[in-house]
Amino acid sequence: MLQERIRELYEKLSEKLDAGRTANHLYQQGALIKKEFEEIQQLSTDLPTRAAEQLLNIVLSQTDDFLDCFLNSLIRTEQLDVHQWIVLQGLFTFL
Repeated sequence: MLQERIRELYEKLSEKLDAGRTANHLYQQGALIKKEFEEIQQLSTDLPTRAAEQLLNIVLSQTDDFLDCFLNSLIRTEQLDVHQWIVLQGLFTFL
């Protein structure tokens, strides 16, 4: 049940997230390495959902500090709807 819920939220977030803008901001902040940034940018043009999945995989494998930087990037890149959706869903409270 929990795994299904996590997957459902992950898929919805992948559809909402502008990975290209977010990765750009994270890279400028020094949170992503060049290789990660370039991979996400390349995917974001033709496969935006796949780019978002790639970015989310990175987010989920990092520290709480990185998560804070990711959430801040959503605000800075004017993806307030995505930020609010994450908070309302409590998405990262059990991941």
